[in-house]
Formats: sequence, structure tokens, C-alpha cells
Amino acid sequence: MKKNQIIRHNIEIKKMLIFIFAALILSACSSEETVVNTEDRLISTFYNNAISDTTGHITVADSAIVDGVVKLSLDTGNSSNKITPGDSVNFYYIGAILNSTSVNNYINTTNVFTTNIDSIAIKCGLAGMTGKGVEKGIAGKNNYIKGLDMGLTMMNEYENALIFFPSQLAYGNSSVGAVPANSPLIFQIIITKIKKN
Repeated sequence: MKKNQIIRHNIEIKKMLIFIFAALILSACSSEETVVNTEDRLISTFYNNAISDTTGHITVADSAIVDGVVKLSLDTGNSSNKITPGDSVNFYYIGAILNSTSVNNYINTTNVFTTNIDSIAIKCGLAGMTGKGVEKGIAGKNNYIKGLDMGLTMMNEYENALIFFPSQLAYGNSSVGAVPANSPLIFQIIITKIKKN
């Protein structure tokens, strides 16, 4: 092969590699966008169903949405004692995969992956989680997955609320334990104590 032919051949190979690389990037972006849109629709539909629920499964006392984290307050608790980042908090929780838009089945034995409530752990087959007792931690200081950490700072002392958020604020595109990749999560949280720090 002559030198000019080799140069042209190398240029064609580089063009082909650039085209393949660009196609892979566009495909990944399109796939990620599809996941985000699917999660957004699921979260939005669940929110709307909960707010307008007339079946008595959920009675929403208050709601808030901050940076993709949704809080539906079932009992507002002591609104004069709000959690701020850095506060010590004690709370009970049930963590589940948000995989349904139905308000009568949002937390069930098939989607719960963590809890510190013994009766729920036993019912859901999470025997390794019994005996944990109340969770004691610091809110808003990255001690929990981002969505939960943000959600805690939206709550009051003695509040009972549902906190839910997309996978980007949880485990993202990683599978962690029983939680598949790209899973939006929902937590039921009951705050039992706040200590201002």
C-alpha cells in the first residue's frame, strides 16, 4: 500500500470509530433519558393518586416537593420543631421500592428492602433486620442515601410521612442488595425525637 492510501485508510478508520463512539453515547443518553422519564411518570402518578385518594388508604395532611424529593405528611407532628441539617434525629422507617402507582399497595411484602420495625421485618422476611430498634442519626449531613437525607430535613418532630424520590437520589444505575438498578424508592418515616445541634 502506498503512503497516501495508508493515510486515507487510517482517516476512514478514525471516522468510523468516531461515528461508533458517538452512536454509543447517544444510545446511552437516550436510555438514561427513558429511565428518568419512566421514574418521573411513576412518581408523579403516585403523588397525584395519593393527594386525591378517597379510599382512605392515605390521608395526606400536607405535602412538599424539594429538588426531586416528595414528602407526603400523614401526620404533621410538632410543626414548631422542624428538623434542620445537623440535627440529631431518632426515627422508625420502612424502605421500599416504589414500583406501583396504587396507594393501597405502595408498601408490601414484595417491595420492602429495609426497616427497623420488627413486625414489618418479620412479615417481609427480613429477619436479619429485627432487633435494630429506633434509628439514631444526623439529618442532612450525608449519613443516608441522598433522597432520604434530604427528606429527613423536610420533616418535623413526631411527624409520620412518606418520602419518595427517583433513583438518581438513591442508588442510581447500581443494583444494591434487593434494590434493582434505576429504582425509585419510598420510605415511611416516623420521627420520634429531635435534638438541635
